[in-house]
Amino acid sequence: MPSPPGPDTASRAAVSASPRPSTADTAAAREAVRQAAARRTGRAPEQVVEVRIGRLEVTAAAPAGAARRRTTAAERAGATVSLADYLARGRE
Repeated sequence: MPSPPGPDTASRAAVSASPRPSTADTAAAREAVRQAAARRTGRAPEQVVEVRIGRLEVTAAAPAGAARRRTTAAERAGATVSLADYLARGRE
């Protein structure tokens, strides 16, 4: 609830006017920032790190002279799992 205006309340004109810093104040603030920057201790030299991103391709191969035997559909049938069974395992 707003309080009624009293003797120590500022007039509307004084409240709505936005105070602007003078040119001297702005110059003094800029100089203070420059001096603060000059007082900072120097940083250690940066360490250079070289990064190389590449690609490595690896292919599996059977040893020389080994015969490759293909599995039949009957052998693979027991190893297959339906999507529903696979997802049900995660909930167990």
